[in-house]
Amino acid sequence: MQPFNDGGNLSQLIFSPDLASRFRYEKAYGVKQQQADQEALRALMLAVLEDGIACFQGYYFQPSRTNDKLFQEAEEWISSKDEGVFCFNTICETLGLDPGRLRKGLEQWKAKQIRAPLEARKRLILSKGKCAGKNIEAA
Repeated sequence: MQPFNDGGNLSQLIFSPDLASRFRYEKAYGVKQQQADQEALRALMLAVLEDGIACFQGYYFQPSRTNDKLFQEAEEWISSKDEGVFCFNTICETLGLDPGRLRKGLEQWKAKQIRAPLEARKRLILSKGKCAGKNIEAA
């Protein structure tokens, strides 16, 4: 008995991509996946924004070489006009926030903290996605 040989047509038929099934799959699941990807990106951007603001406000009150560097990096990130994917402006615009207004609010917060007595200074404490003002003691 000789092995079956169809000249390669059967193997081409079996192993060639089925464009119709790919189209049906993308039509059924592509939109859902795209929405899920966008929501995941927005959640990541929100986490980056929260961390940047927490570093800006938290390390402002805790002077040390490391904390000063972290505060300065957060302040530079907030004041930067860059347009990269995870830049302050891009994140704010993606989340529907006005970057200029948020930036101005943080600058006003900092100016108010400089003028306030040490025992009256406040910073935002980010806890499980919620913000709450909290008095802190001077270091």
